Amino acid sequence: MLLIHATQKLLSVSRLSAATYITAAGPDQLLHSWYAQLLSTGFPGKGLIMYVHEPSLLTVVCAGKTIKRTWPSFQQRLPALLARYGFPPPIIEHEMAMAEGYVVGKTVSRSMLAYMRQIEYTIEQNSRRFPTAEAISLDELERICMGCLFGRKEKGHSYFTPTRYWKERLSS
Repeated sequence: MLLIHATQKLLSVSRLSAATYITAAGPDQLLHSWYAQLLSTGFPGKGLIMYVHEPSLLTVVCAGKTIKRTWPSFQQRLPALLARYGFPPPIIEHEMAMAEGYVVGKTVSRSMLAYMRQIEYTIEQNSRRFPTAEAISLDELERICMGCLFGRKEKGHSYFTPTRYWKERLSS
């Protein structure tokens, strides 16, 4: 079970209310807590939802405007993203087995919201490079996000990228 911290706008558009019970991570679950936000594509009537993992900032981008509609896409895109970035198949299978459902909560971390604002800007600017909403490459947007630099003290570095975060965790 995943915990999705949704922004207020996404909660309203999705017509959801935040749960008061917050689920705990499963045994050895790496990808439990996610933040979600509705993004503009620059094309009328078309939106994207970005799911950002806390604390690695691994970002999954799905076309749509509600959590319910983008959930099947998220379940397909997450293992594909993990495979593209060299996660071992047993870890992908374990994480996807733990991600059968979700609980929606409110956003609780201001630092995560600040990181999300940076990712939001990056995705919205890059999605406007495409000629139509249908032509937006979600894989390309995710690739750009995986290489973004984020400021945070991380093992002697003053910045990190989601790619480096996972390389260090999976190699140890």
